[in-house]
Amino acid sequence: MAEYTSTLFRKLPKYLLTKQNQTTMVLFVSIFAIIFINIFKPFGSEEWMTKGKFTATQYLLWSTILVTMGMSIVAISRVIMYHYSKKPTQNITIFSYALWVVVELALLSGAFTILALITSYGGAERDPFEIYKNALSNTFFILFIPYIIYIMYLSYQDKNAKLRTIMEENIGNKATSFISFHDDRGILQLTVAKENLLYIESADNYISIWYLKNGQLKKQLVRTTLKETSNQLADTSVVRTHRSFMINIDKIKVLRREKENLFIELDYPGLKDIPVSKTYGEELLKRLVPVK
Repeated sequence: MAEYTSTLFRKLPKYLLTKQNQTTMVLFVSIFAIIFINIFKPFGSEEWMTKGKFTATQYLLWSTILVTMGMSIVAISRVIMYHYSKKPTQNITIFSYALWVVVELALLSGAFTILALITSYGGAERDPFEIYKNALSNTFFILFIPYIIYIMYLSYQDKNAKLRTIMEENIGNKATSFISFHDDRGILQLTVAKENLLYIESADNYISIWYLKNGQLKKQLVRTTLKETSNQLADTSVVRTHRSFMINIDKIKVLRREKENLFIELDYPGLKDIPVSKTYGEELLKRLVPVK
């Protein structure tokens, strides 16, 4: 019981109070009510509204006018709610929101009762209180369904938005763990986990990407230049070592010098040695042994 009470007095989700969602709710409920009334004519609404004398077109027009008049009351109520919720000292709870909706339905029913009396329907034949009870019943059931549907829709949208945010944050946190390759048209061709990438080799207008998949050495050709790839991977662990090669420095096993030349052995058996030219050697050494 205490948990139920605590839920009722919890602060109402902000998405139910935004101007856009309030406006959309009024429009959705209005359209739903018009369609619902004209298709199902619930609770004898055709007799209640027209005494059975209207054609289908007249009934549609009359029900549209009636719903529009009624929803104008809801629209005014939602404008008041929106501005009320903006006050720093005011917090609309789930309970107060539900109470607000009940008051809206009561006001709508009162407006329909007054309209019925003005048009003489029920004035002499029925007691005003009985008309109000019927109007309240009709209003509640006709509007309850779209209210609940739209609130559930907004809740679903809000959960989806939060899920997308969480996923984007997680993907952003993991972005540096993956390296993507695009062709010369900017189209993504390959994404490799950083720990599986070995090296990249220039092949005329293509690059050969050497990587591991399930422990097996794989190669994929991508139509682009090594220079363009070097620019794209500037902030990664993949660096240029030669005019024809880029390597993943995390996969270096041995860096050895033979006379005036440097060569790299990568951490995979049977791979050829990767040459390091003087042009790129200094930068590579800085990455391997950062200067303090």
